[in-house]
Amino acid sequence: MLTSGKSRSAFLLLVVLLVGCTYVCSLINVRKHLDNLPSSERAETVSISPVVLEIAAGEFRGLMADYILLKGITFLGGRWETTDSDLEAIHTLFRQSLTLDPYFFQTCFLTQAFLAWQGVKVEEAIELLKITHIHRDWDWQAGFFIGFDYYYFLNNNIAASEYLMETSRRPDTGSLIPMLAARLSQKGGETETAIAFLKTMYPTIEAEAIRSQIDMRLEALEGVLLIEKAMATFESSFNHPPESLRELVSSGILEKLPDNPYEKPFTLEDGVIIF
Repeated sequence: MLTSGKSRSAFLLLVVLLVGCTYVCSLINVRKHLDNLPSSERAETVSISPVVLEIAAGEFRGLMADYILLKGITFLGGRWETTDSDLEAIHTLFRQSLTLDPYFFQTCFLTQAFLAWQGVKVEEAIELLKITHIHRDWDWQAGFFIGFDYYYFLNNNIAASEYLMETSRRPDTGSLIPMLAARLSQKGGETETAIAFLKTMYPTIEAEAIRSQIDMRLEALEGVLLIEKAMATFESSFNHPPESLRELVSSGILEKLPDNPYEKPFTLEDGVIIF
């Protein structure tokens, strides 16, 4: 029995060594192949209407979607400089893959990583992310990507806020997304919308720590709204906006500035109230 056990152990060790050696050799050969690929290699695709593509794929839609996605990843994983035509081809490949399988999250992830994050095809990336967002209606991630892209790349706080607000109603979003949505809404000049949104969210939150965070954010936003209305009154009275928030008090429009629950004074930067 002892000899038999030693034999099995030796056999398993030999198998592990053979598999390890095979993997290392394959890895070396793949990298050597990538290093020697001609620079003329480009991403390629064929423009096919979504309807025709779905009919052609038939019952193999999932496999076809995986193949198309793999085709795009293979190019992106290479060592070429990416041209505009390559990015257009990758966009087409990802769109075709999503047409066949809009539920596969990996396509959404790669769209964000390679199309949006390079900052050169952001609107096209958002178009594709919306497909995933609609179909994966239980998942918050695509909506978060869309909101981030609107904010970070396109400087559109209102569109970012709208998507984050909608996304925050999905399961397991935690407190970050609704708080960020409200913040962007306020930065976009929609303070009342931000307040209404958080008040709507409040009854659905059970965790006391998150409710406490929302309470603080609501108190801050209500202070911001009070200041915004005072600024509108100031501009109407003096035909120019105030240069600082102190002018709202010195002019008598406000008795005093509201307290900021985040324990720092409200400030005015480029016409936006910061807290």
